[in-house]
Amino acid sequence: MQKLAPDIQNILEAKEVYLKFPQISSIKYAIKKVETSKCKSACPIDTDVKAYLGLIAAGKFEKALAIVKRDNPLPGICGRVCVHPCETECNRNEIDQPLAICYLKRFLADYELNSTNSTNSINSTNSNNSIAIIGSGPAGLTAANDLVRLGYKVTVFEELPVAGGMLYTGIPEYRLPRDIIKIEIDAIKKLGVKIKTNTKIKNLNKLQKQGYNAIFIAIGTHKGLKLGIPGEDKFEGFIDCITFLRAVNLGEKVEIGKKVIVIGGGNAAIDSARTALRLGSDVHIVYRRSRKEMPANEWEIEEAEKEGVKIHYLASSVKILGEKGKVVAMECIKNKLGPPDASGRRRPVPIKCSEFKIEADTIIPAISQQPDTSWLSANHGLEISKWNSFVIDEETLATNIKGIFAGGDCVTGPKTIIEAIAAGHRVAKSIDRYLNPEVRSEKREARVEFEVVVESKDKKERVLMPELPINKRKNFKEVELGFTEEMAIEEAKRCLRCGFCAECSECIADCDKRLVALSIPEETSGILLRVPLDTNQFPLNGGPLQGKLSRTDAKEIPVIVEPITARVISNLCRGCGDCEEICEYSAPKLQEQENGVKICSIEEALCKGCGVCASICPSSAITMNHFSNSRINTLSVKSVDEKKIVVFVCNWCYPMAQDFKKLDLNSINSKNSINLIRVMCSGRITPAFIIEAFVQGADGVIGIGCPEGECHYVNGNETAEKNFEKARDILYTLGIRPNKIKLERLSAKKPEKLEKIIGSFINTIR
Repeated sequence: MQKLAPDIQNILEAKEVYLKFPQISSIKYAIKKVETSKCKSACPIDTDVKAYLGLIAAGKFEKALAIVKRDNPLPGICGRVCVHPCETECNRNEIDQPLAICYLKRFLADYELNSTNSTNSINSTNSNNSIAIIGSGPAGLTAANDLVRLGYKVTVFEELPVAGGMLYTGIPEYRLPRDIIKIEIDAIKKLGVKIKTNTKIKNLNKLQKQGYNAIFIAIGTHKGLKLGIPGEDKFEGFIDCITFLRAVNLGEKVEIGKKVIVIGGGNAAIDSARTALRLGSDVHIVYRRSRKEMPANEWEIEEAEKEGVKIHYLASSVKILGEKGKVVAMECIKNKLGPPDASGRRRPVPIKCSEFKIEADTIIPAISQQPDTSWLSANHGLEISKWNSFVIDEETLATNIKGIFAGGDCVTGPKTIIEAIAAGHRVAKSIDRYLNPEVRSEKREARVEFEVVVESKDKKERVLMPELPINKRKNFKEVELGFTEEMAIEEAKRCLRCGFCAECSECIADCDKRLVALSIPEETSGILLRVPLDTNQFPLNGGPLQGKLSRTDAKEIPVIVEPITARVISNLCRGCGDCEEICEYSAPKLQEQENGVKICSIEEALCKGCGVCASICPSSAITMNHFSNSRINTLSVKSVDEKKIVVFVCNWCYPMAQDFKKLDLNSINSKNSINLIRVMCSGRITPAFIIEAFVQGADGVIGIGCPEGECHYVNGNETAEKNFEKARDILYTLGIRPNKIKLERLSAKKPEKLEKIIGSFINTIR
């Protein structure tokens, strides 16, 4: 496949690039590079946010949930308590308010609870290897989920009487109901994971001798840190937040009195304060910096203040005061902010003679926590840091002892749930590679597309989450009540469809992004370009536009911009209606002419450009703009004389925006002459293309399409299978063996496997 024309490549490397079309207006359209959507990049587990929002907007909730659960085994939990960095990076922040991505994830999880369909089933174990996981928090649960799906026998050991780790013991029920935790853990257990509660591991060597081939330590950080001030070990009524929250969440009786002080500014401090409030106490939070520096979630702080928690900013604890062995008050001092410290936040500086007291029956420090490693035997041999965390290899998460891995908070210190889930995914892959050295590490290829910038978006207010009224929050009922279906669809439609265009079967009808092809006349190369769907802003009028691409420091070059949509050659159409039947987007329409003959026409606004209709048209009346019949045949025929293996590759499993030369095909190419031809979808590959390649002398033809469940187009996979089977049958009658025609599947996440697939095909036919 020819690489991108140098003139286009050079121009698109500039910061300011413009398209101009004299035939339609004198307006210059700016072009910008589009990289991965910010919401996806910000997510530690790379959730395909845009994909599931599009599905929600289209009302396809089951498919949206499947996309979420592909990356996140705990959607109901994360939909309630994730800190959602995706929303912080959402491009709607620049317009009005970010998408309610977290709430929409929760909506999908709640939707599954109310449906009879389950996306999890018992997994058949096909491995003799057993994995032990110590700790049932989000990192341990995620690793267990991934490993059991890979066929391993997985046992999770939990010291506490319930599974969930800090999810259960550290997060109050009004934020995360216990039944949600149980349901999502039960789904993982249903896959075949065994979870043993009330089981404390005391000796790792003994665990290895019991036959576990790998061990993952995911114990979290369940040990609260001390303040280091006078009186904290002297009086009754001083309890760290970890111990306090655990006792309340496990249903133990907790006596804290009427006056409570919480020290700290993180989420644990807010959780402790709101919990104490629900136990009937008057609650004060003392935080040493200002509101701006407070690390707790902004919305949690607001809810705490609305509920009646009093927050003392710019104040530090100095001394615990007591009488008759019990806490009675805490002495504090006021601060001002000085220069930034190691954390990047401005350092609190005490103000002389500004001391004050706050009365208290109980004081709860919530300043941070660390792993509790007291369970380890004296001769454990593991490398432990000065922060009491496990030292690991940053890439593999392996400890210094072979076969033992560690991850999550017990390595990084207290982080977020979504980061712990990411650690679980990483360690599962590492353990799989450790037990199966032939498993290759995944490589991530950078993808770039380009977008025409027309105008800013209209403002549209974010849908508000229904909440329990303040006067009904004297208990532990869940505060956030969840979206209705109508609310979820309305909110999902606010998505700007940033990042790579995934125009597919699941996009909402009014999505304002589409793909077109930009190319130089007489060149076969091209790039994907995204333009607004509104033809008043960027008119394509059913055909290509002649224009010029320029930048300030380069010459103008002529270009063609054409829609990647189907078109009908009317004098060939026989009005059979096959196209109308197979298209799920209702783009083809049969229309009766004056003479009574029915002719198909394509509604461009609805067409997604997959080409499936063109591939099944019995009279070849339908072809595609850019990925036309003549263009594909020309690319195939031109190079068959020298390139004996023709590879039709789906744009989505090896995107058009990337250059094929990045693949390490040199060793194969030097002997076998490979000709790679792009199409929008494997369903676009007609039997005629395959047959023509052999007529011109090809040794073999292989099609590369998306795996089941990843195809961007409805009927793409199914049509490709039928077309390849039809080509095999026809060519077999001409004496060409069926093994010379193959359709393979390749995930867009694993483009490096293209080399292996092609190499294996060549070995088969030769």
